Amino acid sequence: MAKTVAIIPIKETSKRVQGKNFRLFLGQPLYKHFFSKLVDAPFDEIYVDTDSEEIKAYAKSLGWGVIDRAPELAADTANGNHLLVHQAGIVDADIYFQLFITAPLLSKETIRKSYDIMLNKPEYDSLFTAVEVYSWFWFNGKAVNYDPKELPRSQDAKPIIRETTALYGIRKETLLKHQCRIGEKPYMLFVDEIEAADLDTELDYKMAEFLCKES
Repeated sequence: MAKTVAIIPIKETSKRVQGKNFRLFLGQPLYKHFFSKLVDAPFDEIYVDTDSEEIKAYAKSLGWGVIDRAPELAADTANGNHLLVHQAGIVDADIYFQLFITAPLLSKETIRKSYDIMLNKPEYDSLFTAVEVYSWFWFNGKAVNYDPKELPRSQDAKPIIRETTALYGIRKETLLKHQCRIGEKPYMLFVDEIEAADLDTELDYKMAEFLCKES
């Protein structure tokens, strides 16, 4: 059986929403809210990569591993690819999963499904959560997914697929070959707009809490 490792990267500071990862979300700090989704997850090991002593202590209390955030990876120039490649050099696994607590509405079912897909569908070298967006898009002054001269019906719109940046899965050999968390044959695990909610602004935070309460 392939060894699976889930890694949750969390910075102590946040520029756009101050103290975002520690703010109360439905009565508890955001990181604790998200961690609760993984308590019964099927991964062989779970690690938290962070520079926060508070989060390190809590992760250890759950029996999880801790990776000290490398100073060079705490800079704003570091991205998810850099993090996962670095983490793979510290923790060995056959399949890595990268999850972000800024997706507080990500469901346990989706997490479990991502695990099952990566274990049972070897034709895919990686996986990411995505959402289909049905709308009319423009880029650099040009229509992307429709012809303005031949307006289609809204129900016939061709969706644009957007990464939710919530969850990624990738095989070790693919990660090391491409130095990227998405390979050449990714599985797109579609979620709805609610699960796709991402906390990047104050409005995102308020909307996510509202949606969570309503659902």
